[in-house]
Amino acid sequence: MGVVSKQSILNFVTSYIGVIIGAVNTVLLFPNIFSASEFGLTRIIVSAAMLTSSLFSFGINNITIKFFPQFKNKEKKHNGFLFFIMLVPFLGYLLFLLSTFIFRTDIISYYSKNSPLINENYPYFIILTLYIIYLSLFDSYLRALHKSVVFSFLDNIVLKLIWLSLIILYYFNYLNFNQFIFGYVNAYGLLVLIEIMYLVTIKEFFIKPNFKRFDIKTTKKIISYGLYTMFGAGITGTAAVIDSLFIGFLDKDGLAGVAFYSVAYYVSFLIVIPFYSLLRIINTSISEAWKNNDIDKINVIYKKSSNNLLIIGMLIFLGIWLNVDSFFQLVPTDYAQAKYVLLFICIAKIYEISVGINGMIIKFSNYFKIIFFTNLLLIFLLISTDYLLIPSMGIVGAALATLFTTFLIVTFYLVFLYSKFKILPFTSKSIFTIIISVSIYLIVSIFPDFNNLILNVTLKSITIILLYVPSIYLFKISPDINSLIDKYLLKLRMKK
Repeated sequence: MGVVSKQSILNFVTSYIGVIIGAVNTVLLFPNIFSASEFGLTRIIVSAAMLTSSLFSFGINNITIKFFPQFKNKEKKHNGFLFFIMLVPFLGYLLFLLSTFIFRTDIISYYSKNSPLINENYPYFIILTLYIIYLSLFDSYLRALHKSVVFSFLDNIVLKLIWLSLIILYYFNYLNFNQFIFGYVNAYGLLVLIEIMYLVTIKEFFIKPNFKRFDIKTTKKIISYGLYTMFGAGITGTAAVIDSLFIGFLDKDGLAGVAFYSVAYYVSFLIVIPFYSLLRIINTSISEAWKNNDIDKINVIYKKSSNNLLIIGMLIFLGIWLNVDSFFQLVPTDYAQAKYVLLFICIAKIYEISVGINGMIIKFSNYFKIIFFTNLLLIFLLISTDYLLIPSMGIVGAALATLFTTFLIVTFYLVFLYSKFKILPFTSKSIFTIIISVSIYLIVSIFPDFNNLILNVTLKSITIILLYVPSIYLFKISPDINSLIDKYLLKLRMKK
């Protein structure tokens, strides 16, 4: 098994283990142990820090993936590359500190009416921004070293286990809420420390500068690329961050609304886990393909990723939406208002993954500046539609804003790549996947309600799988999936 395949599988496994732990935290414990406002606070602090870390790191994560191959030389300690990528976001963080000092009063005033908890916990947002900047930076460095599983394990498993432990301690009154928030935020700092220790262990923590290698021309080129690609959270990822921030002060429920929205968003995130697991692996392959101007290789990856991700995404969506009413029985009744939030975000994510890796292809091409302008448009559209829809429609308005914006941006990427390189992610097999999915939805949706949550979920989920997987296999929608199934059928002696 190749390095890419092995790491892809490991990322996939750790992601879904993390989903299980995260589901216990986000779906079962947070809503039932904390007030909606307290739960919302944990979400909005992270959302705000994610946004500011993306802005003030100046695209250092994308810089690392694109330019590290040009500096990579272990004998020369990678020509001081790590020192450089650590310095740039530190300068950005100093600028961030200045900004927060100047605008703190204005920021707090926006949330004072609907989200008063923001005021007393504002310092956590500042420190968490620093943690996330360097957590992401070292993750990118490790990915460039083909060690992508490290961050996946830390983020998906270690972090969520720490939160689970803190929730349990809070539930049994060993911690008050202030102590819980302190641990919740500083768990990110612990992950940064672990990443550094790992780099030291594998002898890749080279922080000695090499100013000769970073001449003015080279540095200007790198910084320019970083600034043009500094929004790196993905379309629906960026949308979730902005939506949460605007729900906090525009929605009448304030932080409680953030909590309702966050639960729906977390469930919908199941759809894109395979997508993000794949991105972590193939970004270096796309970067290298552009380096060799290998459009054919990019086209192959583009089509295969789209086809496979659509198949997996539609299966997960069927499982989510056909069991949606059972899911909302697990959380307090107030959370049920997020039902159609879940639907609209799921549709947005399905469309985003169905076009595969178009954003990444553009990001590593000579047209990378397009990403900057489309991201500015993305943020403008999100803010505008949130302002328009949240006051009148609440959290459902935020979800509609995400769906609308995702459709426009993703479609633009799609058209742009076709016009420039004549490549498309879709094939006739994509239509078959949609037809199969709709057919199964119509069949399972007429199942009677047995007034038993476990029986309903079990019966529907098993039926979905028994109908969906054989259909994909028999119609040969994906050679990769068929090959995988054939492999296991041979092991089971079911196919000669």
